[in-house]
Amino acid sequence: MRWQCIRLVLCLLFAGGNFAHADSPFIQEPLRVLLPRDLGTIEALLTRPRGPGHYPLALISHGSPRSGAERSLMRPSAMLPQALEFARRGWAALIVMRRGYGNSDGGWAETYGACSNPNYIAAGEAGAEDLRLSLEMVSHRPDIDPTRMIAVGVSAGGFATVALTTDPPPGLVAAISFAGGRGSLKADADCRPDRLIAAFRAFGKRSRTPMLWVYAANDHFFGPELTEKLRAAFATSGGHVDFVAAPAFGNEGHNLFSAAGIPVWTSYVDAFLQKRNLVLRDNLLPLR
Repeated sequence: MRWQCIRLVLCLLFAGGNFAHADSPFIQEPLRVLLPRDLGTIEALLTRPRGPGHYPLALISHGSPRSGAERSLMRPSAMLPQALEFARRGWAALIVMRRGYGNSDGGWAETYGACSNPNYIAAGEAGAEDLRLSLEMVSHRPDIDPTRMIAVGVSAGGFATVALTTDPPPGLVAAISFAGGRGSLKADADCRPDRLIAAFRAFGKRSRTPMLWVYAANDHFFGPELTEKLRAAFATSGGHVDFVAAPAFGNEGHNLFSAAGIPVWTSYVDAFLQKRNLVLRDNLLPLR
C-alpha cells in the first residue's frame, strides 16, 4: 500500500503536459516535486527528445544571486538552453529550482550564516537534499532510465552538486560542477576562503562519484588561485575530479555555463561524457 501511495503522488506531481511547440523535436514539461515534512513542492522543468523512450537523466541546478531579493525572480526557463544541449545529446534534462528560489516552496534553506563564520557544509548539504529528492522522484517515471543519471550544477548549484556526491542516490553515475562554490559577496572577495577549502576537503573524504569541474580564468567569484586550492583539498582527500582551467570567457568567467558559452562548455562536457562511456548519440538532434 505504501508504494502504491507513493506512485500515486508521483503521477500527480509529474502530470505536467507538453509546453513545447508541436513540431519541436523536444518536449517541455513543467513539474512540481513534493517536499517532505509538509513543506510544499519545488518547481522544475523537464525537457527531453520527443517520442517514447527510456532516457538517461541530467539534473541541472542553478546558482544563487548575491542579492536575496532576486531569488524569487528566478525561473527554470532561464536554463532551458543549457538543458536543451543535453536533450540534443539524448538525455532527459530536469531543471530544478531548489527551496527558496523561483516558485519553489519550503523557504530558503541554503544560508551559510555570517560571513565571519560561514557554515558552508550545511549550506551545501541543504541544496543537495533538494537535488537528491528530485532525482529519487523523477527516477520513477517510465520515460527515465534510473540507472544512468548525472547531476550538473553552476556556482551554488555546482557546490550543491559536489555535496550530492557525498551521499549519491542510486543511479548517479557522474556529476559536473561549473564554477562551484559559495561565499562570494563581491568581485574577487569571498567570505572565509579557508572555510570553503575545508568544506571541499570534507566533501572529498566522502565523495567517490566521478566529477568534472570547470572554472574560467576570469571568474571573479572564485578565482584561479582559490579554485586550485579547492581542487587540491577535494582530490587529496579522496574525491575523483577532472579539472578544467578554462580560458577567460567574456567579461566574467563565472558566466561560462550559459547560452552564450555553449560553444565552449559543451566541448568539455562531451569529452567527459566520452571518458565515462556516457555518449548517447553519434549526432546531435537539431534544435528545430
